[in-house]
Amino acid sequence: MYLFLFLLPLQNLQVGYMPKLPGGLNFLNVGFLLALIVAWRIHGGIAKWTRLDRWVWAYLAYCCFALLVGFSLVPAPDDGQRFNAMKDSAIGVLLFFVVQMSVTDWGALKRVLLAMILPMPYILRVTWTQHASVATTDYKDQLRIHGTFALLGANEFAAFCVTMALVMFALLIATKWSKVWRTLLIVGIVIMVLCVLWSYSRTSYVTILLGAAIVVLLWRGRFKLAIPILVALVVVPPLLPNSVTQRWDSTHVDGADVDTSTEERYSYWAVALEDFTRHPLTGIGLGTFADASPYNMDAHNFFIRELAEKGLPGFLITVGLFFAMARVAWRTFRDSPPGSLAYALGLGMCGAWPALVVTNVWGDRFTYAQMIGYYWVLLALCMKAREFALAERVAAAAPVAATPTMRAAPTPPRHALPARLRKALPRPDEASRHG
Repeated sequence: MYLFLFLLPLQNLQVGYMPKLPGGLNFLNVGFLLALIVAWRIHGGIAKWTRLDRWVWAYLAYCCFALLVGFSLVPAPDDGQRFNAMKDSAIGVLLFFVVQMSVTDWGALKRVLLAMILPMPYILRVTWTQHASVATTDYKDQLRIHGTFALLGANEFAAFCVTMALVMFALLIATKWSKVWRTLLIVGIVIMVLCVLWSYSRTSYVTILLGAAIVVLLWRGRFKLAIPILVALVVVPPLLPNSVTQRWDSTHVDGADVDTSTEERYSYWAVALEDFTRHPLTGIGLGTFADASPYNMDAHNFFIRELAEKGLPGFLITVGLFFAMARVAWRTFRDSPPGSLAYALGLGMCGAWPALVVTNVWGDRFTYAQMIGYYWVLLALCMKAREFALAERVAAAAPVAATPTMRAAPTPPRHALPARLRKALPRPDEASRHG
């Protein structure tokens, strides 16, 4: 499983160096199957303190139903491509269960985190190579690089980096780990922030600031960061590259100055709402929006696309799934001892969840295993971490079992006691009669 998690965000290696097998099988399928077999052999359990697992199964079941609807309403020359896309997307979701089954103690949980941090230097190397090849002082669309996400775009890559940066930030400030771990976290945060910066994803600029603000406000030691944050607000903006500033200043979401990218999104959303009004209960089918749209483009809004492709029932299941994820993050943060690993994981996911919601308003950042897989892994770690923390609390509060040195001394034999005390003790035959 650790190797699978290490390679999961390295899509460039999966596409460029790993052979594709017949029948649509690829690295995701084979790696996930091997990780699942190992998880079964470990005999780990699934945490039972939340209903998130029910929402996950409901979401996956409705995806299967919506896929069949799409085969009927919007036929395509290659329906197998839609099936393979759903299959690969489901792998990212099912990691939620595989990781829980594989993590049986704090040591395994930390090893999972380590497997997720170790790919980051390579991600930086690839991203820097792409950035250096197109870097200019003024913004242009060629600057938008995708890092290791060879088949995805800059927005998906940036959303992945935002999630990891926020969780590592929470782990850094809210735990008292060793210097080695803290160094790894600092290096990982710097790498992820640089990747977000070079992606030129305006949504990710907003979401990383939003998530970081929520993490700081929820953290009990927030006042310790007051001065560093003020210094950063003064020092960092003038140091940003001119191309980043130009990219941010080009954002206009309404009025006569609305930018082309935003205006096109409004057109896609209008088409999606028309599809929903024609099929409000079933939708037009999973993975069919681009084929049915006159623009031949994605809706660029995950929630509106869910409404168009799955109808109202499927949309409500997706909304319920998102709220269940938020509840897991909040309960892990609320119920765990401050300063613990469970507390920090919950804190980080409390910041990552609103970032995920906002970024999905402007595109699909939920159905690609390479992008969303780590998010489901972190949710699984939250589930297990809260379970471990509560078990430790119960064990600490339970009465201590009597040790050999704490047991009461045996009663001396009757002949070793004074006569007046021997008379007060019951005789053996009386004790058996009344016993």
